[in-house]
Amino acid sequence: MIIYLVSFAFGFAIGMIPFSYILGRIKGVDLKTSGSGNIGATNLGRKLGMPFFIMGFILDALKGLAPVLLARSLSFTPALAGAGAIAGHIFNPFFRFKGGKGVSTTVGVALGLTPKSFLLAIAVWLIIYLATFIVSLASLCLAFMLPVIIIILKEADTMARILMIVICILIIVAHNKNIKRLINGTEPKTIFWGKK
Repeated sequence: MIIYLVSFAFGFAIGMIPFSYILGRIKGVDLKTSGSGNIGATNLGRKLGMPFFIMGFILDALKGLAPVLLARSLSFTPALAGAGAIAGHIFNPFFRFKGGKGVSTTVGVALGLTPKSFLLAIAVWLIIYLATFIVSLASLCLAFMLPVIIIILKEADTMARILMIVICILIIVAHNKNIKRLINGTEPKTIFWGKK
C-alpha cells in the first residue's frame, strides 16, 4: 500500500508543474485571466499561436510520460504514478485545485503505459480536430476511444486498464462546460496557425 501511495504522490508532484501557464507568463500572458481561463496548452495556443501550443502540449505530455518511466526504473507503480501526474494537472493545488483538463498529460501517460493504443487514439484526435477544428470534441473522442482501444488490444495489465478508464472519465467530466457548448452549438473552433 505504501508503494502505491508513494507512486501516486510522486506523479502528482510532477503533474502540478504548470508548464503552459509558465510559458504564458514568460510572454506576459496570464492564462487564468485570458481566453477560457484554463491553464492548459489549448488556451496557450489560442493566445500565442501554434508554436506555443506545441511547446505547451509537449511539456504537459512529458510530465505524464516522465513519472511513468521514472516509476518503472525506481520500482514504483507506473500506472499509479501516471494517474497521479494527471490528477496533479487537473486538480492543481497552485490554482485552488482548478488546473488543466488533463488531455496532454494523459497522452504522455498513455505513451508510457500503452504505446500502441496511444498511437491509434492520437490518430483519432487528429482526424476529429482536422475535420472540425474543435479541440474539445477531438479531446472527448480521444478520452472515449483510448480505454476502448486498450481493452480491444489487451494492452497493459488490469490495473493500468482500470486507471486509464477512470482517468478518461475524469477528462470527460472536466470538459462538462465544453459538452454543454457542443450541445448548444456554441463551442468555438480553434485554428492555431496564422498567429504570431
